[in-house]
Amino acid sequence: MSRKRKHPAHNVASELLYTYRWTFIVYWIIFISIFLGIAVFMNTNMFNNEGFDSQSAWEGASNSPKIFLMVIGILLTPLSLASFVSSGVTRKHFVIGGSFLVTLISAIFALIMTAGYPIEQMIYEQNNWTPALKNPHIFSSSDQLAGIFFEHFFLFFAYFGSGWIIGSGFARFRWQLGAIISVASLLPAMAMEVVLSSDWMGRLMQNVFEVDRNPIAVVVVLAVIVMACIVGLNYLLLRRVAIKKRMV
Repeated sequence: MSRKRKHPAHNVASELLYTYRWTFIVYWIIFISIFLGIAVFMNTNMFNNEGFDSQSAWEGASNSPKIFLMVIGILLTPLSLASFVSSGVTRKHFVIGGSFLVTLISAIFALIMTAGYPIEQMIYEQNNWTPALKNPHIFSSSDQLAGIFFEHFFLFFAYFGSGWIIGSGFARFRWQLGAIISVASLLPAMAMEVVLSSDWMGRLMQNVFEVDRNPIAVVVVLAVIVMACIVGLNYLLLRRVAIKKRMV
């Protein structure tokens, strides 16, 4: 009996994951090594912990993964689309497979960020500190793991997806129009920040505009809508894009 053929979108996602696997692994090795070094430094006598304000260091760590994922997203279409199309994969299946990759990597990154909070709390407790969150979040403490995971997952997906739209825009249009699209492509990431009302955007909305966050159920629905818009915009950009040359 012949083996059942895998869906083309599954093949796209698998191939992209295989292509970028070491990029993701090396990034996290470097990223975690830096924070482990900070943790070791904080637990030595060289570090004067008197007057330490106990602000969570891990809270701001998500900025680096967001920018990193945006850069990877920019590369997806220019470096991979031509190769897949030349192998018989449709543009629609490329978008679906790419969306699977964005979802999977965003979830993995969110899990790592979620695991970092209890680890940080353990380190702080050893030094008799209490980690305090500086910015608004959909979670209020480091033990609300579900809230931590979903906030980071939505944000990582949005930044990854915004980068993907930027790359797709340059692949579809001339560089002049692509540059304009690249600016507009930041809107989904900004929209997700507004929906979640977290980090600096949450502080801006609450302190300056005095706007409170919507109920969690509404936040989740709006976040899913933003994610769907990202996938839809990529499909609209790529469904009729011309393949000028093979990039990889």
